Amino acid sequence: MKAKPSLIHKKLVSGMIAAGLIFYAFTAYLIYVAFQLAGQYLEEHSSPKTVLTEGLNKQVYEHIRIYYADDESAFVDLTIEALEQAKKRTMSVFQYEADKPLDIIYFDDKETIEQFAGIKHITGFYSDVDHMIGLYPDKREELLKKETLPLYFFNTLFIHEYAHFVFYEKVHAYKVSPVVFPLWFHEGTAEWTAYDVLNATSERFDVIPFKSLYSDQDWQESRTTYETDVYLQSYYMIYELVQLYGRDVIHEIMEETAKTSRFDRGFEQATGQRLTDFEEQFKLKYQRKNG
Repeated sequence: MKAKPSLIHKKLVSGMIAAGLIFYAFTAYLIYVAFQLAGQYLEEHSSPKTVLTEGLNKQVYEHIRIYYADDESAFVDLTIEALEQAKKRTMSVFQYEADKPLDIIYFDDKETIEQFAGIKHITGFYSDVDHMIGLYPDKREELLKKETLPLYFFNTLFIHEYAHFVFYEKVHAYKVSPVVFPLWFHEGTAEWTAYDVLNATSERFDVIPFKSLYSDQDWQESRTTYETDVYLQSYYMIYELVQLYGRDVIHEIMEETAKTSRFDRGFEQATGQRLTDFEEQFKLKYQRKNG
């Protein structure tokens, strides 16, 4: 006949089991952390952005890291000066201050920046995935000497791309997908923020259908299919909205859209006008304006 285990024996066994479970849980946690760190290390050390920045100089300023070649250290001061303008403009337009880490990378040639971005005929881009702005400004030698016209175009280029950064960060703060906003709204607000926000230019363009300016694929196809300037048209769309409803309308449309993840509903809620009616009015006005 087997004797019953004593109370001390039971407690001892229970303690050993508990210790074993704690050890198992702790070991599992260490393995999890190790995999997380390994994955993060591999991601940081094998990404295209990491390869791109190898051999470049780096300067940290506030929440941004500036990458540039040895003979282009003047880009650091130019970037900081443009950043101060960009922060004021974007705060005024989006009513949001983005402070997440951001990389500013200067490319050596136009072919490389086009390959990295996957877009033809560009001098700058913003990547939400890589949290970076890529730049290949025109007339680099003149710009580094701070000549007036190249400096003006550099500042507008930088502010345009920084506006994309703030736009995305504001949308992420709403916890909605950026794709619910049509590309004409993305690009139009970036253009309107970058250029003189009080005066529209008088450049001519052919109006193309709004549906051709919605997704990224639509946008890229429209740039080559239509003989017009899709950026200019998008700028004027925002210009007309601001003229009709005031500059706060950009923030209000974003805020209302975030509530339902429907741009058409957000637009109507913020303006009191249906999106289709605005599109038709815009089309008629600028078809007449452009002859």
